[in-house]
Amino acid sequence: MIVKQTTKALLAESLKELSKVKAVDKITIKELTINCGLTPPTFYNHFRDKYELMAWIYNQKVEASLKNFGVTDSFEDVICKWMEIILEDEDFYMNLLKNAVGQNSFRYATNDHAINLLTDWIKERHNLDELPPTICFCLRFYMRAVSEFVNDWALGKWECPPREI
Repeated sequence: MIVKQTTKALLAESLKELSKVKAVDKITIKELTINCGLTPPTFYNHFRDKYELMAWIYNQKVEASLKNFGVTDSFEDVICKWMEIILEDEDFYMNLLKNAVGQNSFRYATNDHAINLLTDWIKERHNLDELPPTICFCLRFYMRAVSEFVNDWALGKWECPPREI
């Protein structure tokens, strides 16, 4: 059966393909769109910039990994799943971690998304409209630490499987 890809999925596949031969910070929107038969305006109808696309690729998998959080999966299970996402396409994610840095980096965008997902999960689970500022601070602090830890792990500072960590 032929599966039609969404425009976002086409752009994601194009970025992944180009990242095999080029650092992601050197890939232009023009190259990205030509590679998949689209135009730059089409890209901008879906993403603000290539960093948002990078985050979208990872965040789709992160969202799927949260479906059993708090039911059958612990926070440890979820973090391991996030690390396993990186291992599934290691070359691509290493390229992102090494070459997509700065304020709009892959790391910050994906971490901010995870913080928002967890904030929403806590609010829903505890029937809250808003989280208290101290909880927001602790969640952000903890998730930034987890992000840095996973980054260090992914870039090879610790050579062990996610579950061991």
